[in-house]
Amino acid sequence: MDRIDLLASLTAGSTCVCDIGCDHGYTLISAIQNYHVKRGIGVDIRSLPLQTARENIRKAHLEDRITLVLSDGLSQVEEDFDTLVISGMGGILICDILNRGLWKLKNKRIIASANCDADLVRDFLYQKGFRLISERAIFDKQQYYEIMEFAEGVAHYDVYDVCYGPYLRRQRDPAFIRHYSFKKELLENILPNMNDERQKAQKMAELEVVKNLIEGQNMEKYWIQNTKNYYCTYFVDDTSRPTVIICPGGGYKYTSARESEPVAKALNRYGYHAVVIHYREELFAYPTPQDHVAAAIDEVSRDSRVKMLIGMGFSAGGHCLLETILHANDHHLQSRISLLILGYPVITDDERYRHCGSFDQLLSEKSSNSQLRRYLSLETQITKEAPDLFLWGTYTDESVSVMNSLLLLEAYRKAGANAEYHNFYFGGHGLSLADSSSSGGDLKKESPYIARWFDLAMEWLKSKLNH
Repeated sequence: MDRIDLLASLTAGSTCVCDIGCDHGYTLISAIQNYHVKRGIGVDIRSLPLQTARENIRKAHLEDRITLVLSDGLSQVEEDFDTLVISGMGGILICDILNRGLWKLKNKRIIASANCDADLVRDFLYQKGFRLISERAIFDKQQYYEIMEFAEGVAHYDVYDVCYGPYLRRQRDPAFIRHYSFKKELLENILPNMNDERQKAQKMAELEVVKNLIEGQNMEKYWIQNTKNYYCTYFVDDTSRPTVIICPGGGYKYTSARESEPVAKALNRYGYHAVVIHYREELFAYPTPQDHVAAAIDEVSRDSRVKMLIGMGFSAGGHCLLETILHANDHHLQSRISLLILGYPVITDDERYRHCGSFDQLLSEKSSNSQLRRYLSLETQITKEAPDLFLWGTYTDESVSVMNSLLLLEAYRKAGANAEYHNFYFGGHGLSLADSSSSGGDLKKESPYIARWFDLAMEWLKSKLNH
């Protein structure tokens, strides 16, 4: 079945089909001849395709059942119809045509196929009160198409549903898998040649999503407060389980792909739900990153699958998460995180040990505010109520001095709060799981000896949860 016949098959049961961008009229002809559609309206903005369509309709002896209209979208369509077909153009143009004729689409079924930007069509129709009732993926003449069927109604869709289709990404048609397998290969070829850390992190994150699409992993993604910042959920199943909130590092410039999905999947293997917060897609200055982390945590806490919240942060992400917890009132955080795992965290503004890049990125024009910098030097903010802490890092960390962890540990001791610390005698910064799943092919980021931290952390969690 080619694209034209697939479009026609979806019109089965319609009384009258209106085809915007009807081109040569083949979809309407097939719909009437093969799928019991009674009437058709062919619409095109160009007269030449309509002349060709008219000749094809005459040859099919359907002149009395198909009306042709020269029109920019629906503006000149006066006859009533129950199904709209719109295809053969980009998603931006489809959205524009639908928006200008929206009042004519009440109680109509819409079959849409964009040559590109199908996600824009999904998002537009979701916003206008339509829901998806089916999706198909197909290759026709080596071109990939997604064909979507909408009806009026309200449905809840996350960002991945909008981007990749709620049905397509779960049904995983062969054409869908083929398309994203090609994308996976393309990304894998690009990544080794990329040097910009932020761009590489973005491509690595995209690659992980594509892998999940191919493997059929459950994925959810939600924007935070109408910004580009977002969080992704990695739920083991629909049962209520302890849930780990992960804040990746990245020097407050970006969020590291190494400390995102690989960590979430490792937690899943231990039976924990996981949520990764990407708080640096937009580079807001303090306190907005922490506000967004707090908002994401509170949203996640309302999910019925979340039994209790555990925090996990790496590098600058550790600073962001701990600061959000310690200054919960500042960020309107309502949810409680009583257990916290931090890896090689940024902690102090002490000029001897601070990670200048992280503080400068976070504070921006507020960098000269010594009182604020002191407030964000977290070893000065620890009280007895601080969450129980599992802390780890490497003695030879060349980026964030081990003294950050030692100052935090000392602050915990003085406050009478509970902490466990593991310091590995060698190793650099940003190790994440310290194995091949998180290294991105960088052998310097792999060490079986250091990778033991994760099992130790899981043992610590188990003892705390069972205590």
